[in-house]
Amino acid sequence: MDEGHFNENFVKTYSHLVYTAIYRRLKGCGITLSQEEILDIRQEVFISIWENRKLDAIRDPESIPYWIAIVSGNAAMQHMRKLRRIEPENPILLCDKVEESELIDLIPSFGLSPSEEVNESELSGRIDDAIESLPVKEKLIIKLNLLHDKKYKEIAEILSLPVGTVSSCMKRAKNKLRAHLKASE
Repeated sequence: MDEGHFNENFVKTYSHLVYTAIYRRLKGCGITLSQEEILDIRQEVFISIWENRKLDAIRDPESIPYWIAIVSGNAAMQHMRKLRRIEPENPILLCDKVEESELIDLIPSFGLSPSEEVNESELSGRIDDAIESLPVKEKLIIKLNLLHDKKYKEIAEILSLPVGTVSSCMKRAKNKLRAHLKASE
């Protein structure tokens, strides 16, 4: 893909999708960033796609919107991981005397408890397996809806399908997911 085509058409076409995917992925994790920070992440996504020639690896052009949404959400989470690695402005020194209640307030909790992580990981694995077992079109539609909060109309626009087709695919996919999850209990 030549540089002019990428800059003019690609960025214009997918800019809103990238922004929305970043925003919704962060929102789903209870994280709120300023519009400027989201725009910075969006720019990083486009730069990464361009510099690493990631579009060359995509065989099915119809899957580009789905792929971009996934890449954007992952970039948002990567951005948050980088922020967590930044040293606190007022680090606690070993020789400082700190009360237990102060210490709890000073140490941020970014995740779940170990038992919650295990339970979530097991359920997440079962759900991932169930989704991966779906036919390609149903998998794409269910991921756009459930993982990226896309409405049926938005999915229909992204995939150039009638809304009724999206609706019936969602119904079939949900029924298959229920059956798969029941069978794996």
